[in-house]
Amino acid sequence: MSRRLDRLFGMASELPKTNNIHMLLLISVPVTPLFIASIIFGSYSITPWDALMAIAGRGTAESSLIVNSIRLPRALAALLGGACLGVSGAILQALFRNPLADPYILGVTSGSSLFLALSILTGSVLGLWSPFSPYSLYLAAFIGALMVVILMVALSGVVRSTTTILIIGLMISYLAYSLTSILHVFVDIEKLRALVYWMMGSFAGARWSLLSPGIPVLAIFLFTMVLLCKPLNVLLLGEEYARSMGMSLGRMRMFLVAAAALPVSVVTTVSGSVGFVGLSAPYLARQLTRTSNHFAIIPASALLGATLSMTADLISRLALQPIEIPVTAVTALFGAPLVIYLLLKGRGVQL
Repeated sequence: MSRRLDRLFGMASELPKTNNIHMLLLISVPVTPLFIASIIFGSYSITPWDALMAIAGRGTAESSLIVNSIRLPRALAALLGGACLGVSGAILQALFRNPLADPYILGVTSGSSLFLALSILTGSVLGLWSPFSPYSLYLAAFIGALMVVILMVALSGVVRSTTTILIIGLMISYLAYSLTSILHVFVDIEKLRALVYWMMGSFAGARWSLLSPGIPVLAIFLFTMVLLCKPLNVLLLGEEYARSMGMSLGRMRMFLVAAAALPVSVVTTVSGSVGFVGLSAPYLARQLTRTSNHFAIIPASALLGATLSMTADLISRLALQPIEIPVTAVTALFGAPLVIYLLLKGRGVQL
């Protein structure tokens, strides 16, 4: 059973469990230093001591404003957002049984962005709800992400070609992006640049007013996914085996579809389209742990997703100071070559 599970992702035989624990501890090492660096580095550098004093409420007015209002929510958004995107990618790859499944590539992020734009526009025009309320934004983004995931899961049951599935996902992304761009015509010109920059992905806009409702959602999501590692393992072994284990495939699939869409909607609301983290983190997790057991893959994907996201955010803000690069432009530098590599190596086949 273990060998078949590893073969599904083209991996070597599973290492002993203690080795996986050691690897998880090793993977977790960069997370804390990167989080601290996210708080102290920027256009205005702050010493670690000043940052600590600001968080404790004893810093200067300037350092407190920079740390508590800008840097800390941004660092938390990159940390939790990256972790959840990594786990969401691992869920999608288990659902599709395809290591190329990713929220960005499959159009889930674009669908979420489209419904966000629709919610803002209709709320502004019709006045039925507050267009910039965090709750209306989160709900709209979740509906958009959920609809795309359901559509892609349904299509994957009909279309067996991985290349076709990827092309359909890309076309959905282009269609959603096109419709979102059309909606921008109705936005005030001074807000247009900010919206376009947000669509390209950036954690710079993370603020407590928008992030606070999403933090407990992301935290609960990460905790819940650890409890669902066994069902994910069973799904990889095929539908017949899952049924023999007494699993209700319909309910489990719908639950996992909603679980995959939830973090994407939160991250998209806070930071726009952040691509390739959901692809790269699970891939690196399988390479480093050398197993397809989700008891190792899920926590490893979360840690690696947080590491990749915070690293990309630091590069985006520091590489061309004072100009900030969209974070997806950075993640694409390692994500796009990885997609090409997997396709050329033949690992993007339907599992």
